[in-house]
Amino acid sequence: MSQALRYHPCLEQRAIADTFAESLQALLPFERLHEAQCEPPALWERLDAIGLFAIGLDEDAGGAGLGAAEEALIAMELGRRLVSPSVIATLGAGHAQAVPGAAAAIAGLRVGAAYRGAHGCVLVADPDADAILLRDGGTASVHPVPAGARLLDDALWLAPLQGVDAPGEAIASFDRTAVVRLRLNDAAVLAGIAATALELAVAYALERRQFGRQIGSFQAVKHHCANMAIAARNARDQVGFASVAVEQQRPDAAFQVDCALLVAANAALRNAALNIQVHGGIGFSEEALPHVLLKRARLLVAITGGCEAALERIASREAA
Repeated sequence: MSQALRYHPCLEQRAIADTFAESLQALLPFERLHEAQCEPPALWERLDAIGLFAIGLDEDAGGAGLGAAEEALIAMELGRRLVSPSVIATLGAGHAQAVPGAAAAIAGLRVGAAYRGAHGCVLVADPDADAILLRDGGTASVHPVPAGARLLDDALWLAPLQGVDAPGEAIASFDRTAVVRLRLNDAAVLAGIAATALELAVAYALERRQFGRQIGSFQAVKHHCANMAIAARNARDQVGFASVAVEQQRPDAAFQVDCALLVAANAALRNAALNIQVHGGIGFSEEALPHVLLKRARLLVAITGGCEAALERIASREAA
């Protein structure tokens, strides 16, 4: 199939992502999510050792030189393993360009996430973060970790949330193309969460028995799982389609990425909620995993700017 007719990542690109997926599955067991809010330092070292944070960098800069499609597929695997927002932000920071005269370099920094919220600038950063990646409307930039941050939440979202009035001077910024890459990775991570929610729901429906039968044999549970499967597939395919559009530098690439972000966000939120419903009361319990997916999905959607912002961008392009 010619490049002009390609709608999804090719087999070679998927094979590269599958190689990373095998490593990530071993490095990111779900059990870690009940032990700490943030990824431990040893895990950061292992992720760096497999080259995760350099996959999108040019080979001249010491990176792997992978394109948008490969990076999105790997980001999807990160979402499937419910990686912390700081890991995603550090991966995305590789696309930023240093501000002239900035004292700090981007390479090698551990970057946390941040977004504009009701409490001003909300930080979702690990305690050891060196900088933050701030999404502010249609722009994104990297800033040093600001001093004087106040604690907003330390448990509810499975991440240390802090607030500051102003993030300080930027040390790096993203052009329009790089912002689109950030949103593509966001969509891919959310699509991965939708897929994991589906897998957990199906596995539990086959395991749990009521009235002498698997609950997966009940029509209502079947419908939930079927709807989750459709949502996860739609998210995966739209992300794949958008990644190819970005890679081919098509004029509708930004539009397709926003569509992917909206589809994936809705799929992650809905599938995570339905996964809890399939699990029943145990889905809310502290030791179970379903509630973790919903909290992580809601937090990541907030970091991206929310579904309404994506809808507004889509509507403005359609009107144009």
